[in-house]
Amino acid sequence: MNGKYRNSPIPLAADTGTIGSMILERARDWSSHAVFACREAGGYQTVSWQEFQRDIAALSCFFSRQGIGKGDRVAIFSPNSYAMLVWEAAVTSMGAISVPIFAGYHTPNLDYILNQAEPSAIFIDGDERLNKFEACASRPKIKTVVSRQPSAYIDFSHCLDAGPLDRFRQLVHAVNQEDICFIHYTSGTTGLPKGVLLTQRNIMSQRPAHAANWTIPFASRFLSYLPWHHSYGGLFERFTALYHGAVIYLEDSFGKDIERLLINWGMVKPTHFFSVPKVFRALVAEARLDPEIKQMLFHPGLEFVYTAGAPLPRDIGAFISAQNIPILEGWGLTETSPTVTMTSLGQKRIYSYVGEPIPGCEILVTEENEILVKGPNVMKGYYKDPEKTAQAIDASGWFHTGDLGELTDYGLKLMYRCDGVFKLANGEKVSSIHVENELLAASHWISQAVIVGAEEDFVAALVFPNLRRLQDWAEKKGKKLPLGQELSRDPEVQSLLGREISGGNRELDPHYLRVKKFVIIPEALTVENGCLTPSLKVIYHQVIKKYKEWIEAIFRPVQNPGLQPFIVTDLENETTE
Repeated sequence: MNGKYRNSPIPLAADTGTIGSMILERARDWSSHAVFACREAGGYQTVSWQEFQRDIAALSCFFSRQGIGKGDRVAIFSPNSYAMLVWEAAVTSMGAISVPIFAGYHTPNLDYILNQAEPSAIFIDGDERLNKFEACASRPKIKTVVSRQPSAYIDFSHCLDAGPLDRFRQLVHAVNQEDICFIHYTSGTTGLPKGVLLTQRNIMSQRPAHAANWTIPFASRFLSYLPWHHSYGGLFERFTALYHGAVIYLEDSFGKDIERLLINWGMVKPTHFFSVPKVFRALVAEARLDPEIKQMLFHPGLEFVYTAGAPLPRDIGAFISAQNIPILEGWGLTETSPTVTMTSLGQKRIYSYVGEPIPGCEILVTEENEILVKGPNVMKGYYKDPEKTAQAIDASGWFHTGDLGELTDYGLKLMYRCDGVFKLANGEKVSSIHVENELLAASHWISQAVIVGAEEDFVAALVFPNLRRLQDWAEKKGKKLPLGQELSRDPEVQSLLGREISGGNRELDPHYLRVKKFVIIPEALTVENGCLTPSLKVIYHQVIKKYKEWIEAIFRPVQNPGLQPFIVTDLENETTE
């Protein structure tokens, strides 16, 4: 196959161990050291490695008593918690297969995954999730149901009755590197979730590969909000902490409440922070408004921040770098466990460049610019879907990612996803993600933007403003910020955001990529309203469906006089307030 090839010059050991063997070693060496901390009334309370291992051993013995063994699937429907940490550690250490399910899924998605995965047991945390589970047609098929809520099911605390450590060691030693340990369901932006089969080798090969690129000092502090059902949080951040002996401080707003996040940040003073651009944008917005918050966020003990999931906007990266905080950036997918490339400490950050292949990984960029990956991190396949597996992994073992990029002297440069491209009526191709990133990079006033225009004459945008920043702007002007659709029609707000979009337009070439019209939508895209995946990626077909009338108002305004779009014209020379 033709294309540009690159791999890491650093070799990767053939034997990287298993999850269980890592836990046994860490508990032996760091017995009294904290592994996890949870926010309680008086602050954060820690759990030691000795306690962690004791609970894992007890839970694995409980599974054995329930007839659950190596290769059996065990689900969990829960937000991040100590119980989830113990549950998944026990499942994967003993050779069973963990099936984490996004805690915010509604009954149809939950039922779909349970029907496909057919787990022998499930842990459900929270009354709302119990109610969703009760409504699933698949519920009667699951033999063992565990919960922390008062219910007819097994109480989680009863599963932690003492279990012999020798028995746990026996279970761990029976596991090998090629055993499946996770079925991670992708939250994809199109279609139904796919179950990604990941092996012990997939997960554990990442640990020394990452370690070749950084040093995470023992007893570092991770303020962790990334959801563990998702590969970035559950496979990358969580296992990085366990491998290096960092303490996982649970961020109990899960990145959704910026004020709570800031309070937790002040309490923990994290040494490392792993996040997606959406949360980095919110933190930087707060830092720009308040010097004390800025000082608290970028304290001397913060060694680096790590971004992934989407390109970090230029202005956000520049602001963080200006505080002398290194930014590491990586790229990968659930199917690659997840990391393929990473930037290095000390390397100057360049927008949209995501580093070199980590040890063990190979990259091939085809003549069509699709990025292909090979290595010990590539999944076994999709669960119960040999057809999709064959489409994704070719006969030579290359995984076709669907992402487009190019290999350069500075590493891999990401372009966009194949499925993020649409054609205008004249046949010109537009990368919606590329245009959105330029708009977000140019403006602190825009929280999110969705580019539309498939089969139309021009590019347009649905603009979701930063309402907190707009409120501050209005107060300084002595202006009452209108609500709802009145905000969308407010001439001053339109003018402000129009100038911001014009600034983004200047970075876009060719000219047909530039936004000609936009509408202001006075709300946010969220996971709860079905417009974002659990990993905070935009689900374009859902957004287009939800805001169909607004989009029609852009392209056919006569038919929709109540939602007249604001036209961006002749704003090139104006400046932002």
